Amino acid sequence: MSKTLKRFYLILILAGISWVGLIARLGYLQWKYKDASPYDPYAHRPFLKKVTGERGSIFARDNTVLATSMPLFRVAADPAAWSEAEVRDSLKQLAEGLSRLFPDVYPKSEAVHRFLYERWKAGDRHVYLLPYKVLLTYQQQKAVAELPLLRKKPGRNALIIEKITHKRSYPYGNLARATLGYLVNDSVAWRGLESAFHEVLRGEERWVLVRRLPNGVEIPLEDLAEFEPQPGADIFTTIDPHLQDIVSQALEKGIQRHHAKDGVAILMEVQTGEILAIANGGERFNHAVSTLWEPGSTFKVATAAALLEAKAIQPQQRFFVPASLNVADRTLSDGRNSEFMTLEDALTRSSNVAFASLCYKAFDKKSSQFYQYLERFKLLSKSGISLYSEPAPAYIPPRSRYFNPTTLPWMAIGYNIRLTPLQLLVFYNAIANDGKWVPPKLVREIRYPDGEVQVPSLPEPQQIMSPQTARILRQYLQQVVAKGTASNIFTPLYSIAGKTGTAKKVERGVYVNQYRASFVGFFPADKPRYSCIVVIDEPQEGGIYGGEVAAPIFREIADAVVFRDIEVAPRPLEPLPERQLPSLPVVVQNRVIPLYNYFAISTPDRPETPVVRTQPSTHYVSFLPYKAPLPHRVVGMSLRSALSELEKNGYTVYWQGKGPFVSRVQVRSAKEVLLELGDEAPF
Repeated sequence: MSKTLKRFYLILILAGISWVGLIARLGYLQWKYKDASPYDPYAHRPFLKKVTGERGSIFARDNTVLATSMPLFRVAADPAAWSEAEVRDSLKQLAEGLSRLFPDVYPKSEAVHRFLYERWKAGDRHVYLLPYKVLLTYQQQKAVAELPLLRKKPGRNALIIEKITHKRSYPYGNLARATLGYLVNDSVAWRGLESAFHEVLRGEERWVLVRRLPNGVEIPLEDLAEFEPQPGADIFTTIDPHLQDIVSQALEKGIQRHHAKDGVAILMEVQTGEILAIANGGERFNHAVSTLWEPGSTFKVATAAALLEAKAIQPQQRFFVPASLNVADRTLSDGRNSEFMTLEDALTRSSNVAFASLCYKAFDKKSSQFYQYLERFKLLSKSGISLYSEPAPAYIPPRSRYFNPTTLPWMAIGYNIRLTPLQLLVFYNAIANDGKWVPPKLVREIRYPDGEVQVPSLPEPQQIMSPQTARILRQYLQQVVAKGTASNIFTPLYSIAGKTGTAKKVERGVYVNQYRASFVGFFPADKPRYSCIVVIDEPQEGGIYGGEVAAPIFREIADAVVFRDIEVAPRPLEPLPERQLPSLPVVVQNRVIPLYNYFAISTPDRPETPVVRTQPSTHYVSFLPYKAPLPHRVVGMSLRSALSELEKNGYTVYWQGKGPFVSRVQVRSAKEVLLELGDEAPF
């Protein structure tokens, strides 16, 4: 082969290798910058970027914050703006200031001093003062802005502030979260109030001039700390954080105690319809507002109301109740012999046969009239709560293809109709309110940044039944608690009125042996102030019936609420020593509350101090704040609690004498004490 030909092949091979390398390089660049465009003007010149104002906050009944947005910032500097004399005189003070403000990031100021000096020498125009992932609050960035070399001067501003986001914060954690909703990625409103009021909560959108550096970082050309879009409006709700905590804890304990799948509890103010607390098991989904359930026996009160309003039965009338009721191909039985009852007896004993037969007899030939009463009672329509997720009740309309002879009698006992727990509670609330229906109120007002106040529109209150019917039903419901299916929660301290319910669940169109236990009512029954509903889904332990599962949770909530409210709290009996509940003079809250709960002793007052003084009465034990310093704080405690408190704080402890609690403390040295036991405290 000639030399010329060899050279030709060599050149051809080299050219081929070059082309392969070039193609590989182009492929790599295309993959690396697959989201970029060679025509993207943003890479070469300033462009406008959308910036959103701070999202409005959600407040509780007492104006404490339930949800708020915290603006977060990155801070950078332009070292080229510093003169040599300024660097020599002030760079060390700047480094020390950053180390003082952020000791976890810069434990030693020398490192940040060296870093900033090198960036200044290199002529950098944009240097982050903290690692890129570190975001600052408004107060932190203002503190940085006061450091040497970063303070604004006429004609020069070496500090570059980048507003990154508004991080949504929920100070009460998981409390009422299913009702509040969520803000996914701090931008997308999902469920609850966050979603229902998204348009008013979200801030104004504005455009700001920014520039993108080769590394992809976008630098605002305007100071975003000063250029603020208009923030969103604030929402003021009716939720009481303390009552919400009481209701949530009682519900969660009940779910755990009965090994239940889920549960809900709602507490409402009778006259105003304001929702004071709304709890869902685990706060994963708002079943209280958004899920339709067959109410079971709690619906019998609506049937009783329709019978009384239609004059189909008189309050004291006795009627015959057969042992069973046969309708078409179905049989309904209570497992009892035939007998005579009054309407009060039927409700107190929750007789399915009595209500099914009464409804069948009164409305079988005029089923539309029964539905008209339900429509008037607001049981066939939404409650009107300010949440998007509320569905309309589901039922079988008369004269529809699914309506049959069994529809009406089974609806009379709480089947063939599905309601949300809230929709059922609002009906009971009307009974407590002398027959006057008031819409449930969750949002009191909306306050805009310009000072405008808006009250969300709600349906008008309506008289849905006669005051006489409401009074009769209140008396019946009191008897349910006094001697009926909820007699286990009767208390002589205040009156409770309500109805138990136990409903089978439907799976794939078939009723299965899984249940929902419920109790709904109001208290004090003689002058109703609060209405409440508790529903426990699929209890596995401790029974399945509303009276044994849901009613005790209702009573726990009612106890805590009543003893907090001075207007309805029962007056203590004469405080004779033998009638007072047991209590040590001084206790540690988190140790004794589970014990009091176990023995069903109410502790309505729970101050913020971990250690409290006790004030026992005939009916409950009050806790009073106690802030005495150690070691004298243990006077009045049991020996075990005193030893725990002192030893965990480094004290060497000795004790002498006999008695149920520490009556005196002798300080022997700085960390050595002698405890004297006795049965009298010095206070």
